[in-house]
Amino acid sequence: MPRSKTPEKRLKWAEIFETLQRDIRGGAYPQGVALPSEEALIRRFGVSRITAVRAMDELRKRGLVWRKRGCGTFATSVAWRESGRLGFIFPSLSFGEIFPSICQSLTRFAQKDGYSVVLGDISSPQPSRRAREACDVARMFVAQGVAGVVFQPLAFLESPERVTRRILDLFAEADIPVVLLDRDILGTDAPHDFVGIDNLSAGRALGAHLVERGAKRIGFLMRPKCASVIRDRLDGVMSAVGRKAWSGGVIVAEPSDARTLAHVFSGRGRPDAVVCESDYVAAQLRNTLAAFGLSVPKDIRLAGFDDVRCAVSATPPLTTVRQPCDDLALVAYKTLRERMREPSLPARRILLSAPLVVRDSTR
Repeated sequence: MPRSKTPEKRLKWAEIFETLQRDIRGGAYPQGVALPSEEALIRRFGVSRITAVRAMDELRKRGLVWRKRGCGTFATSVAWRESGRLGFIFPSLSFGEIFPSICQSLTRFAQKDGYSVVLGDISSPQPSRRAREACDVARMFVAQGVAGVVFQPLAFLESPERVTRRILDLFAEADIPVVLLDRDILGTDAPHDFVGIDNLSAGRALGAHLVERGAKRIGFLMRPKCASVIRDRLDGVMSAVGRKAWSGGVIVAEPSDARTLAHVFSGRGRPDAVVCESDYVAAQLRNTLAAFGLSVPKDIRLAGFDDVRCAVSATPPLTTVRQPCDDLALVAYKTLRERMREPSLPARRILLSAPLVVRDSTR
Protein backbone atom coordinates (compact mmCIF):
# COMPACT_ATOMS: atom_id res chain seq x y z
CA MET A 1 0.00 0.00 0.00
CA PRO A 2 1.57 3.34 -1.05
CA ARG A 3 2.48 5.70 1.74
CA SER A 4 0.53 8.98 1.70
CA LYS A 5 2.32 12.30 1.83
CA THR A 6 2.78 13.64 5.31
CA PRO A 7 1.44 17.05 6.36
CA GLU A 8 5.03 18.11 7.08
CA LYS A 9 6.03 17.54 3.45
CA ARG A 10 3.14 19.60 2.14
CA LEU A 11 3.93 22.39 4.56
CA LYS A 12 7.61 22.33 3.59
CA TRP A 13 7.05 22.86 -0.13
CA ALA A 14 4.48 25.54 0.72
CA GLU A 15 7.08 27.26 2.92
CA ILE A 16 9.58 27.28 0.04
CA PHE A 17 6.90 28.53 -2.36
CA GLU A 18 5.80 31.36 -0.07
CA THR A 19 9.39 32.41 0.63
CA LEU A 20 10.28 32.60 -3.06
CA GLN A 21 6.99 34.33 -3.87
CA ARG A 22 7.71 37.05 -1.29
CA ASP A 23 11.26 37.44 -2.61
CA ILE A 24 10.07 37.73 -6.21
CA ARG A 25 7.41 40.30 -5.38
CA GLY A 26 9.86 42.15 -3.18
CA GLY A 27 12.23 42.63 -6.13
CA ALA A 28 14.95 40.16 -5.10
CA TYR A 29 15.09 38.69 -8.63
CA PRO A 30 14.95 41.50 -11.20
CA GLN A 31 15.28 40.92 -14.91
CA GLY A 32 18.25 38.69 -15.74
CA VAL A 33 18.77 37.42 -12.18
CA ALA A 34 18.00 33.70 -11.80
CA LEU A 35 16.17 32.18 -8.84
CA PRO A 36 18.03 29.59 -6.70
CA SER A 37 18.53 26.22 -8.39
CA GLU A 38 16.84 23.08 -7.10
CA GLU A 39 20.18 22.01 -5.55
CA ALA A 40 20.42 25.35 -3.74
CA LEU A 41 16.87 24.99 -2.41
CA ILE A 42 17.62 21.46 -1.21
CA ARG A 43 20.63 22.70 0.76
CA ARG A 44 18.93 25.86 2.06
CA PHE A 45 15.73 24.22 3.30
CA GLY A 46 16.99 20.71 3.95
CA VAL A 47 14.38 19.04 1.75
CA SER A 48 14.25 16.36 -0.93
CA ARG A 49 14.43 17.13 -4.65
CA ILE A 50 10.74 16.24 -5.01
CA THR A 51 9.81 18.92 -2.48
CA ALA A 52 11.98 21.56 -4.17
CA VAL A 53 10.53 20.71 -7.58
CA ARG A 54 6.96 20.91 -6.18
CA ALA A 55 7.58 24.45 -4.92
CA MET A 56 9.02 25.59 -8.28
CA ASP A 57 6.13 23.98 -10.15
CA GLU A 58 3.67 25.98 -8.05
CA LEU A 59 5.47 29.20 -8.96
CA ARG A 60 5.20 28.29 -12.63
CA LYS A 61 1.47 27.54 -12.27
CA ARG A 62 0.94 31.00 -10.81
CA GLY A 63 2.72 32.56 -13.78
CA LEU A 64 5.47 34.00 -11.58
CA VAL A 65 8.50 32.21 -13.11
CA TRP A 66 9.69 30.68 -16.38
CA ARG A 67 12.54 28.31 -17.07
CA LYS A 68 15.25 28.71 -19.72
CA ARG A 69 17.05 25.47 -20.43
CA GLY A 70 20.69 25.65 -19.47
CA CYS A 71 20.34 29.09 -17.83
CA GLY A 72 17.95 28.71 -14.90
CA THR A 73 14.56 29.95 -13.66
CA PHE A 74 13.60 33.64 -13.88
CA ALA A 75 10.77 35.88 -12.72
CA THR A 76 8.16 36.63 -15.40
CA SER A 77 6.85 40.03 -16.45
CA VAL A 78 3.71 39.23 -14.45
CA ALA A 79 5.83 38.91 -11.31
CA TRP A 80 7.54 42.25 -11.97
CA ARG A 81 4.15 43.95 -12.27
CA GLU A 82 3.03 42.43 -8.98
CA SER A 83 4.61 44.47 -6.22
CA GLY A 84 3.00 42.42 -3.49
CA ARG A 85 0.70 45.26 -2.35
CA LEU A 86 -2.93 45.85 -3.26
CA GLY A 87 -4.69 49.11 -2.43
CA PHE A 88 -8.32 49.50 -1.32
CA ILE A 89 -10.22 52.82 -1.43
CA PHE A 90 -13.61 52.55 0.29
CA PRO A 91 -15.17 55.91 1.26
CA SER A 92 -18.15 54.06 2.82
CA LEU A 93 -16.01 51.86 5.04
CA SER A 94 -16.71 53.85 8.23
CA PHE A 95 -20.41 54.38 7.53
CA GLY A 96 -22.08 50.98 7.30
CA GLU A 97 -21.78 47.20 7.39
CA ILE A 98 -21.46 46.29 3.71
CA PHE A 99 -17.94 47.51 2.96
CA PRO A 100 -16.26 46.33 6.17
CA SER A 101 -17.48 42.83 5.26
CA ILE A 102 -16.32 43.16 1.64
CA CYS A 103 -12.95 44.57 2.74
CA GLN A 104 -12.43 41.71 5.18
CA SER A 105 -13.09 39.13 2.45
CA LEU A 106 -10.87 40.94 -0.06
CA THR A 107 -8.04 41.01 2.47
CA ARG A 108 -8.43 37.30 3.13
CA PHE A 109 -8.26 36.45 -0.58
CA ALA A 110 -5.26 38.72 -1.13
CA GLN A 111 -3.26 37.44 1.84
CA LYS A 112 -3.90 33.85 0.79
CA ASP A 113 -2.03 34.66 -2.44
CA GLY A 114 0.83 36.32 -0.58
CA TYR A 115 -0.19 39.96 -1.03
CA SER A 116 -0.15 42.63 1.61
CA VAL A 117 -3.02 45.12 1.69
CA VAL A 118 -2.90 48.92 1.95
CA LEU A 119 -6.18 50.45 3.11
CA GLY A 120 -6.67 54.16 2.50
CA ASP A 121 -7.79 56.24 5.49
CA ILE A 122 -11.02 57.94 4.37
CA SER A 123 -13.11 58.64 7.45
CA SER A 124 -14.36 62.23 7.38
CA PRO A 125 -18.14 62.57 7.84
CA GLN A 126 -18.14 65.42 5.29
CA PRO A 127 -18.45 64.22 1.65
CA SER A 128 -16.24 67.01 0.28
CA ARG A 129 -13.52 66.16 2.80
CA ARG A 130 -13.81 62.46 1.93
CA ALA A 131 -13.24 63.38 -1.72
CA ARG A 132 -9.98 65.14 -0.85
CA GLU A 133 -8.93 62.19 1.32
CA ALA A 134 -9.64 59.77 -1.53
CA CYS A 135 -7.45 61.81 -3.91
CA ASP A 136 -4.65 61.90 -1.32
CA VAL A 137 -4.88 58.12 -0.88
CA ALA A 138 -4.73 57.61 -4.65
CA ARG A 139 -1.55 59.69 -4.88
CA MET A 140 -0.08 57.72 -1.98
CA PHE A 141 -0.85 54.43 -3.73
CA VAL A 142 0.85 55.67 -6.90
CA ALA A 143 3.93 56.70 -4.91
CA GLN A 144 4.04 53.29 -3.22
CA GLY A 145 3.69 51.48 -6.54
CA VAL A 146 0.80 49.23 -5.58
CA ALA A 147 0.08 46.41 -8.03
CA GLY A 148 -3.66 47.08 -8.30
CA VAL A 149 -6.56 48.91 -6.68
CA VAL A 150 -10.17 48.14 -5.75
CA PHE A 151 -12.03 51.44 -5.56
CA GLN A 152 -15.56 52.35 -4.49
CA PRO A 153 -16.43 55.70 -6.19
CA LEU A 154 -17.69 58.53 -4.05
CA ALA A 155 -21.26 59.79 -3.68
CA PHE A 156 -23.20 62.67 -2.05
CA LEU A 157 -21.20 65.31 -3.95
CA GLU A 158 -22.25 67.88 -6.53
CA SER A 159 -19.99 66.19 -9.13
CA PRO A 160 -18.86 62.79 -7.80
CA GLU A 161 -17.99 61.60 -11.32
CA ARG A 162 -15.40 64.36 -11.68
CA VAL A 163 -13.55 63.19 -8.55
CA THR A 164 -13.72 59.54 -9.66
CA ARG A 165 -12.35 60.40 -13.12
CA ARG A 166 -9.48 62.31 -11.53
CA ILE A 167 -8.54 59.30 -9.42
CA LEU A 168 -8.87 56.89 -12.35
CA ASP A 169 -6.62 59.15 -14.44
CA LEU A 170 -3.97 59.11 -11.70
CA PHE A 171 -3.89 55.32 -11.74
CA ALA A 172 -4.01 55.12 -15.55
CA GLU A 173 -0.96 57.41 -15.83
CA ALA A 174 0.90 55.14 -13.39
CA ASP A 175 -0.23 52.00 -15.26
CA ILE A 176 -1.99 50.66 -12.14
CA PRO A 177 -5.07 48.51 -12.89
CA VAL A 178 -8.34 49.41 -11.15
CA VAL A 179 -11.59 47.59 -10.42
CA LEU A 180 -14.53 49.78 -9.45
CA LEU A 181 -16.85 48.24 -6.88
CA ASP A 182 -20.53 48.98 -6.19
CA ARG A 183 -20.69 52.11 -8.39
CA ASP A 184 -19.66 52.47 -12.01
CA ILE A 185 -18.80 55.62 -13.91
CA LEU A 186 -19.27 56.43 -17.57
CA GLY A 187 -17.51 58.90 -19.82
CA THR A 188 -13.88 58.21 -18.94
CA ASP A 189 -11.03 57.08 -21.17
CA ALA A 190 -9.22 55.41 -18.25
CA PRO A 191 -9.69 51.62 -18.67
CA HIS A 192 -11.26 49.91 -15.68
CA ASP A 193 -13.46 46.96 -14.75
CA PHE A 194 -16.62 47.19 -12.67
CA VAL A 195 -18.18 44.68 -10.24
CA GLY A 196 -21.50 45.23 -8.49
CA ILE A 197 -24.98 43.84 -7.99
CA ASP A 198 -27.67 44.03 -10.66
CA ASN A 199 -29.55 46.91 -9.02
CA LEU A 200 -32.02 47.25 -11.88
CA SER A 201 -33.17 43.63 -11.58
CA ALA A 202 -33.17 43.85 -7.78
CA GLY A 203 -35.42 46.92 -7.89
CA ARG A 204 -37.68 45.20 -10.39
CA ALA A 205 -38.08 42.18 -8.10
CA LEU A 206 -38.88 44.41 -5.13
CA GLY A 207 -41.45 46.41 -7.08
CA ALA A 208 -43.12 43.25 -8.41
CA HIS A 209 -43.31 41.88 -4.86
CA LEU A 210 -45.13 44.99 -3.60
CA VAL A 211 -47.64 44.87 -6.46
CA GLU A 212 -48.25 41.20 -5.72
CA ARG A 213 -48.91 42.09 -2.08
CA GLY A 214 -51.60 44.56 -3.13
CA ALA A 215 -49.80 47.91 -3.00
CA LYS A 216 -51.65 50.55 -5.07
CA ARG A 217 -49.55 53.69 -4.56
CA ILE A 218 -45.83 52.93 -4.39
CA GLY A 219 -43.17 55.56 -3.67
CA PHE A 220 -39.37 55.53 -3.66
CA LEU A 221 -37.41 57.49 -1.04
CA MET A 222 -33.88 58.64 -1.91
CA ARG A 223 -31.62 61.18 -0.26
CA PRO A 224 -30.33 64.25 -2.15
CA LYS A 225 -27.10 63.70 -4.15
CA CYS A 226 -27.35 59.94 -3.74
CA ALA A 227 -25.15 57.45 -5.60
CA SER A 228 -25.91 56.52 -9.20
CA VAL A 229 -26.77 52.93 -8.22
CA ILE A 230 -29.79 54.28 -6.34
CA ARG A 231 -31.25 55.50 -9.63
CA ASP A 232 -30.82 51.99 -11.04
CA ARG A 233 -32.84 50.68 -8.08
CA LEU A 234 -35.48 53.34 -8.71
CA ASP A 235 -35.69 52.50 -12.42
CA GLY A 236 -36.11 48.82 -11.54
CA VAL A 237 -38.99 49.51 -9.16
CA MET A 238 -40.69 51.83 -11.67
CA SER A 239 -40.41 49.27 -14.47
CA ALA A 240 -42.19 46.66 -12.34
CA VAL A 241 -45.07 48.59 -10.80
CA GLY A 242 -46.59 50.31 -13.82
CA ARG A 243 -47.88 53.87 -14.13
CA LYS A 244 -51.01 53.41 -12.00
CA ALA A 245 -49.20 51.98 -8.98
CA TRP A 246 -46.43 54.55 -9.31
CA SER A 247 -48.64 57.38 -8.03
CA GLY A 248 -46.52 57.51 -4.86
CA GLY A 249 -43.69 58.95 -6.95
CA VAL A 250 -40.07 59.78 -6.20
CA ILE A 251 -39.48 61.28 -2.76
CA VAL A 252 -36.18 63.16 -2.47
CA ALA A 253 -35.57 63.94 1.20
CA GLU A 254 -33.70 62.89 4.29
CA PRO A 255 -35.71 60.16 6.06
CA SER A 256 -35.75 62.19 9.28
CA ASP A 257 -36.98 65.38 7.56
CA ALA A 258 -40.45 65.42 9.12
CA ARG A 259 -41.37 68.81 7.66
CA THR A 260 -40.84 67.70 4.05
CA LEU A 261 -42.24 64.19 4.53
CA ALA A 262 -45.37 65.44 6.30
CA HIS A 263 -46.64 66.77 2.97
CA VAL A 264 -46.05 63.38 1.32
CA PHE A 265 -47.68 61.20 3.98
CA SER A 266 -50.66 63.36 4.92
CA GLY A 267 -54.05 63.10 3.24
CA ARG A 268 -55.77 60.30 1.40
CA GLY A 269 -53.35 60.21 -1.53
CA ARG A 270 -50.32 59.17 0.49
CA PRO A 271 -48.27 56.12 -0.60
CA ASP A 272 -49.33 52.76 0.77
CA ALA A 273 -45.85 51.32 0.13
CA VAL A 274 -42.37 52.86 0.09
CA VAL A 275 -39.10 51.44 -1.19
CA CYS A 276 -36.10 53.15 0.42
CA GLU A 277 -32.64 53.44 -1.12
CA SER A 278 -31.16 51.40 1.77
CA ASP A 279 -32.08 49.66 4.98
CA TYR A 280 -30.62 52.50 7.07
CA VAL A 281 -32.88 54.99 5.32
CA ALA A 282 -35.86 52.66 5.78
CA ALA A 283 -35.16 52.33 9.52
CA GLN A 284 -35.08 56.11 9.92
CA LEU A 285 -38.22 56.56 7.82
CA ARG A 286 -40.07 54.06 10.00
CA ASN A 287 -39.42 56.28 13.04
CA THR A 288 -40.69 59.32 11.13
CA LEU A 289 -43.81 57.46 10.04
CA ALA A 290 -44.44 56.43 13.66
CA ALA A 291 -44.32 60.10 14.63
CA PHE A 292 -47.04 60.71 12.02
CA GLY A 293 -49.18 57.96 13.62
CA LEU A 294 -48.59 55.53 10.72
CA SER A 295 -47.62 51.90 11.33
CA VAL A 296 -45.71 49.35 9.22
CA PRO A 297 -47.09 47.33 7.45
CA LYS A 298 -50.71 48.12 8.44
CA ASP A 299 -50.70 51.62 6.97
CA ILE A 300 -47.57 51.53 4.80
CA ARG A 301 -45.52 48.62 3.51
CA LEU A 302 -41.80 49.34 3.78
CA ALA A 303 -38.74 47.86 2.04
CA GLY A 304 -35.05 48.63 1.59
CA PHE A 305 -31.76 47.36 0.19
CA ASP A 306 -28.60 45.71 1.61
CA ASP A 307 -29.92 43.36 4.36
CA VAL A 308 -27.85 44.79 7.19
CA ARG A 309 -28.46 44.17 10.90
CA CYS A 310 -31.04 46.93 11.32
CA ALA A 311 -33.21 45.18 8.71
CA VAL A 312 -33.34 42.05 10.87
CA SER A 313 -33.71 43.82 14.22
CA ALA A 314 -36.40 46.27 13.03
CA THR A 315 -39.96 45.94 14.28
CA PRO A 316 -41.34 44.51 12.11
CA PRO A 317 -38.30 42.97 10.33
CA LEU A 318 -37.63 44.65 7.00
CA THR A 319 -38.11 43.23 3.51
CA THR A 320 -34.91 43.96 1.61
CA VAL A 321 -32.43 42.96 -1.09
CA ARG A 322 -29.36 41.14 0.20
CA GLN A 323 -25.87 42.25 -0.82
CA PRO A 324 -23.75 39.13 -1.58
CA CYS A 325 -20.66 40.59 0.12
CA ASP A 326 -18.37 37.56 -0.05
CA ASP A 327 -19.22 36.93 -3.71
CA LEU A 328 -18.64 40.59 -4.59
CA ALA A 329 -15.24 40.49 -2.91
CA LEU A 330 -14.22 37.26 -4.64
CA VAL A 331 -15.27 38.41 -8.11
CA ALA A 332 -13.64 41.83 -7.64
CA TYR A 333 -10.40 40.21 -6.49
CA LYS A 334 -10.30 37.71 -9.36
CA THR A 335 -11.13 40.46 -11.85
CA LEU A 336 -8.27 42.60 -10.55
CA ARG A 337 -5.81 39.69 -10.75
CA GLU A 338 -6.85 38.99 -14.33
CA ARG A 339 -6.42 42.66 -15.21
CA MET A 340 -2.96 42.70 -13.62
CA ARG A 341 -1.90 39.71 -15.70
CA GLU A 342 -3.56 40.83 -18.94
CA PRO A 343 -3.69 44.66 -19.05
CA SER A 344 -4.99 44.60 -22.64
CA LEU A 345 -8.25 42.81 -21.74
CA PRO A 346 -11.38 44.75 -22.78
CA ALA A 347 -13.12 46.59 -19.96
CA ARG A 348 -15.68 44.39 -18.21
CA ARG A 349 -18.93 45.18 -16.37
CA ILE A 350 -19.85 42.28 -14.07
CA LEU A 351 -23.23 42.26 -12.33
CA LEU A 352 -24.11 39.74 -9.62
CA SER A 353 -27.60 38.65 -8.65
CA ALA A 354 -28.90 39.94 -5.31
CA PRO A 355 -31.70 37.91 -3.68
CA LEU A 356 -34.95 39.39 -2.39
CA VAL A 357 -35.54 38.68 1.31
CA VAL A 358 -39.22 38.95 2.24
CA ARG A 359 -40.06 39.81 5.85
CA ASP A 360 -43.00 41.16 7.84
CA SER A 361 -42.70 44.83 6.78
CA THR A 362 -44.46 44.04 3.47
CA ARG A 363 -46.84 41.33 4.64
